[in-house]
Amino acid sequence: MPELAELRLTADYINGVASGVTFDDVQKNPQHKGEEPLLASDEFSISAESRGKELMLHLEHRTEPAEKLLMTMGMSGHFQWAGVGMPLPKHTHLAFTSDRGVLCFVDVRRFGKWKLADGWSANRGPDPVTEHDQFVEVVKRAAAGRKGDKPIHLALMDQSLFNGIGNYLRSELIYRLDDLSPFATLREAIKKPQFFQLCHDIPLIAYKLGGGQLKDWKSPTGEDPQSFRDFIKCYGKMASFKDKSGRTFWMDSKWIR
Repeated sequence: MPELAELRLTADYINGVASGVTFDDVQKNPQHKGEEPLLASDEFSISAESRGKELMLHLEHRTEPAEKLLMTMGMSGHFQWAGVGMPLPKHTHLAFTSDRGVLCFVDVRRFGKWKLADGWSANRGPDPVTEHDQFVEVVKRAAAGRKGDKPIHLALMDQSLFNGIGNYLRSELIYRLDDLSPFATLREAIKKPQFFQLCHDIPLIAYKLGGGQLKDWKSPTGEDPQSFRDFIKCYGKMASFKDKSGRTFWMDSKWIR
């Protein structure tokens, strides 16, 4: 967490609160180890887009070249607007200031990262929702090679292939694959007729329901979390074990070895 759905909701939130706002500065919490955002000196506007598990802030300056700030949210990162005169939320690590308020990057666990960049990270694959055709091509090509031998419950966490799929999405996706063991290989999984469609549909449904409102993450747009909880059929509800990376994976108990 946050995963594809939550990053897309975050971009929506930023685009909503930052629309029409002119920002004049960005301040970093000096206690955060992240690099200083060395931005151009003049005023700027902010817009955002997401791709899988990454967020791109587009900073359009009035007189200087535009800049891109590439961010990942870590385990708990999110954005929050603080109106004029309001205190900044606790654990604010980046504060984009304006005369109408402050756009804050809030991250309790400090795993979120940012850097000035020319584009998306080269080691992440296409977005399974917005770049679906390219995503299918990349996965099929990888499945024909050594990565095809990887168990599907681990392969789905490979961000070079499944950019934006994380722990709760992989559990829900595998659970909905007709009679496919989580220990089947990626090469076997992609033979299921619904596999690639589920890679598109499950994150998109989660996005439309307001994202993974499980534990600490809350939808920035205020959707009722109960609808999302009803959507969850496997994660946190069925059998589980620790995978090779130490993450808890949830699955139908019939596959327990």
